[in-house]
Amino acid sequence: MVSALLRATLAATTELSDDEAYYRLWALAPALSYLDHPPMVAWLIAAGQGILGDTPLGIRLAAVVTSLVGPLVLWRTVSLLFGADVAQRAVAFALAMPLLSVGGIIITPDLPSVLFWGLTGWAMAELYASGNPNWWLAVGLFSGLGLLSKYTNLFVGAGILIWLIGLKANWRWFRSWQLWAGAAISALLTLPVIVWNSQHGWASFAKQFGRVVRDQAFSPAYLLEAVGSFVLLASPIIAALALLGLGSLIAAVAKRRDPAALLLAASLFPLLLYFGVHGLHARVQPNWLAPLYPALAAAAALAVTARHATVAVALRRRSTGAGLGLGVLLTGLILAHAAHPLLVSAKDPTSQMRGWREFALEIDRLRRVHGACAVATSHYTIAAQLAYHLPTQVPVLPLNEPLRYAHLPPLGAAELGCGALYVELERRPLLAGLNARFAWVLPLGTATRSHKGRGLARYNVALLEGPRGPEASRDLRRANAQHAREAGRGE
Repeated sequence: MVSALLRATLAATTELSDDEAYYRLWALAPALSYLDHPPMVAWLIAAGQGILGDTPLGIRLAAVVTSLVGPLVLWRTVSLLFGADVAQRAVAFALAMPLLSVGGIIITPDLPSVLFWGLTGWAMAELYASGNPNWWLAVGLFSGLGLLSKYTNLFVGAGILIWLIGLKANWRWFRSWQLWAGAAISALLTLPVIVWNSQHGWASFAKQFGRVVRDQAFSPAYLLEAVGSFVLLASPIIAALALLGLGSLIAAVAKRRDPAALLLAASLFPLLLYFGVHGLHARVQPNWLAPLYPALAAAAALAVTARHATVAVALRRRSTGAGLGLGVLLTGLILAHAAHPLLVSAKDPTSQMRGWREFALEIDRLRRVHGACAVATSHYTIAAQLAYHLPTQVPVLPLNEPLRYAHLPPLGAAELGCGALYVELERRPLLAGLNARFAWVLPLGTATRSHKGRGLARYNVALLEGPRGPEASRDLRRANAQHAREAGRGE
């Protein structure tokens, strides 16, 4: 409970990350799906905003609630498969993992992805323990909701198929109508994503699945980087125990054909194998493995539990205590730094959450001084942060990647009657063809986003007037979602 209250406090008092601000834009104009991901994160944010308003805690409410539900789901699942002793340790390890602890504050598509991955595993464990085929309907429901969360959850289906095929005793389920009904439920729940893609040239599928076939040079350094990220974000001792636990799972499947061990292993290995191959050619972002962390906590618990232990008896208690202690320490340092940075630096990943309110005030001052109606930018994170922090009557106009904003309504002609103040990071080149698309592009110098007197990022600022041709007119016909929502209320 203390941990949950701490997360809720941090969720309410820390500013939004760039991605959170971007997903907030989705939530203010909910759609069937979006360019980058399926729609679940937007729907959850919209629900939180409906309860607590357009505030950091309202936007992150689903993350706080999930941080309460997730440990219960993990405990029940592991208890059914391996007993209460393993389950208690698994929950303790999961709560000590920095990635899962931070995930209880920040809301991204990984949050519902982890939740529904876990709920699907729970339904499978209930099926295994009870033999009741009706649990296939719950499996279909949760796996379908997972597919509405993130495309990564396709690997849930791969794990289920491995479990079904891997043991002859499981083949009987193929004769159960509930299995096929569950599969149909899962498929039907993906229809919003399929419909959106069919209406937008299959753009989201091409963006995400294009990574699979992208021609990139062999570079094992990416895999080493991914392993390093896992060790840090799982906490080093817990990560080592998880690897030992994976070894015990493999042994249990190979020697005893243990169905519980196979169920847990099958939930892990398809995604691990995919990203292992991916990491030989391209970067694996640390959050991509997030759905596996609860199951890896269970594997770590297996490594130190008497019936399954791969750690010597003398080391079990010591490694458990040390693993939990180090994990809690790392988590505490990360959360403390997010709330009150130990060192203010532009290279700090949490710097994206700082200085936006003051920066937006300065941008709005410049806008008014130069008589511009709107603020424009060519990067989605700047558009999202400014949309959140600027006054609601000021539209933010993204000038490229129109599919990112396909869900937003167009501006009226009156709101496009004067210029826009263009803002872009100094290190990025100006949007290609900017001078060809506007009659007047007047550089105004730079503005700095800072925190406690330390500069975090510098931005070029320019005045844009007189859009030329249909392309520029199209670019200026997308408002930010905050403006669209307020206009819809008649404010």
